[in-house]
Amino acid sequence: MDMLLHNSPWVIQGHDRWLRNASVLVVGDTIAEVGPSTDMAARHPHVEQVDCSGEILMPGFVNGHNHVYEILCRGLGKDAGTEGWLRNTIYPTNRALTAEDFYHGALLGAADCFRNGTTGLVSQLTNFARFHADAELRAFRTTGIRAQVARGASTASTIDPLENGAPDEEVAAIEAFLDEWSGHDRVTPAVGPSGLFSCDPDTHRRLKDLAKSRGAKYFTHLNETREQMELAHEHGYPGQIDWAYQLGILDRDTVVAHAVWSTQAEFELIAATGAQIVHNPVSNMVLSSGVPKVTDMLRAGVRVSLGTDGPASNDSHDMFAEMKAALLLQRVTTLDPQVIDPSAVLHMATEAGAPILGLEGRLGRLDPGQLADVVGVGIAGNPSMQPVFDPIAAVVYHGSGRDVSFTMIGGEFVYRDGEYPTIDVQQAIDLVQNESVPRVSRALGLEIVPR
Repeated sequence: MDMLLHNSPWVIQGHDRWLRNASVLVVGDTIAEVGPSTDMAARHPHVEQVDCSGEILMPGFVNGHNHVYEILCRGLGKDAGTEGWLRNTIYPTNRALTAEDFYHGALLGAADCFRNGTTGLVSQLTNFARFHADAELRAFRTTGIRAQVARGASTASTIDPLENGAPDEEVAAIEAFLDEWSGHDRVTPAVGPSGLFSCDPDTHRRLKDLAKSRGAKYFTHLNETREQMELAHEHGYPGQIDWAYQLGILDRDTVVAHAVWSTQAEFELIAATGAQIVHNPVSNMVLSSGVPKVTDMLRAGVRVSLGTDGPASNDSHDMFAEMKAALLLQRVTTLDPQVIDPSAVLHMATEAGAPILGLEGRLGRLDPGQLADVVGVGIAGNPSMQPVFDPIAAVVYHGSGRDVSFTMIGGEFVYRDGEYPTIDVQQAIDLVQNESVPRVSRALGLEIVPR
């Protein structure tokens, strides 16, 4: 349905441009025009108008790295650092959950994303979760979200050898996953081995070749923790990015999560290959992983986007909070208040994520010809968002996912004033609470508290 998002006091077209008192014309799934409200209303009198007089309009967020299924163990186990959290919480939980748990967890996660203004994401299913990648992908396709769903592989895990499969079987499973789920315009399959610690080198090469042959993205974690960097040293490499480069798995379709413990030379390798890094500041702080040198990445020419990581290592899908954390971490660690500004982190959270979804140049801005993924941020009657002098500074410094009044994907509302047109949220909550939570509790030896 064509519509005019009309009379917004502020329209953020992108990190470098905003308009005062403007409207956005949506035709089908695409933005057709952006301009002054008085002019737009006069020229399009017969188009349905949506009153946005109390809302900042901005591009939808692209959450470049996530493990959505981790919403089923939100708030658990994060006092043991990254490695302990994986061993003691994530692995036991994923072994115990069923395909239906993953399906309903994905619905709950998508609703949480919509509530917080996220229109596109990457969900990487690693360790035992990879066996339920089909369930998560199937759930996402009912919601309207844009997503890359990456199925992992494991042949060399040292955390739990029971997750390991034979290399031929692991490659064949991902090949079948790609073949089964390709051809959708919004939710697409991808390749996602957890890291260099999860598969042997030859399997990584074979998986990258498979991704190339299918035109699929390749997602992995590199240099997230000090332990991962030290593992690279043990194998004779200065870091895991250098190691991955030597294996030949870095190119423009490779997306690297974290890169916390990386060298300047490794940033230059990433830039030279065209691979992309996703920064996850809140998760890195929660798990005590460290603080990556994001401004050094940017100066080296690396394409850097932003993600929340999974809702068990972050607990939130709030990309507003992620933008603020990304900005403040770089400032406090460099002691330089001008080292990075709000426009840079807004770019990381929106337009920079478009290539990850295979939509470079088509997503992340409110410009004519872009896909109509639009978020309304409520400011009328909202003391948390008043006053507004510069809308970009406002959404970065004092914005919150709870300020989102609507989320639109491809010209259709997926969240609006507390309603979710594409998801039965209460049913998903009830199923997660009544079925998934007891399974998680039993797996971790927690007391099951009746509702």
